[in-house]
Amino acid sequence: MTTTPTTTQLPTGTWTLDPSATTITVSAKKLGLFIIPATLTVVSGRIDIGDDHQVTNVDIVADASSYTSKNPKRNEHITGADFLDADAHPTIVFQADNVTSSDSGLTSNGTVTIKGQTKPIDVTVSNVNVNGTTGSFIATASVDRNAIGIDKMPALVIGRHLDITVNATAEKNP
Repeated sequence: MTTTPTTTQLPTGTWTLDPSATTITVSAKKLGLFIIPATLTVVSGRIDIGDDHQVTNVDIVADASSYTSKNPKRNEHITGADFLDADAHPTIVFQADNVTSSDSGLTSNGTVTIKGQTKPIDVTVSNVNVNGTTGSFIATASVDRNAIGIDKMPALVIGRHLDITVNATAEKNP
């Protein structure tokens, strides 16, 4: 796992993600050649920073039915029963209570729940910026889609690993 240095001391308290200013991008390789990007809408998110300025809890919830690529037919297929099964599993949830800060950056060993299956996920956090009561960061991870039950297409057609990038903005709660 790689980390990117951050020198920003995180202010204590609870931070709430701003869904209108936070994006989740999911990318997969198609036929081993083309990268197919899509987005998911953030429903809610919360980050707790302890008195020692360390992250003690992270919860991010995305709307599974919001999967959007440039292909409406693909969107319908991905949100359907073969892949995300958004009708039965309307949310995708990331949770972590183990965020490690070091001179080289922030990393998290959390879980992601997709299609009702919870699996471990390693996340790298970079570009942490805090300006008063507004903060932002970029988090990246890779998920094995077969391990979470999204396995209807062979890896030759759609790559086995999904790259996830969260560009987030959060506001500190009063």
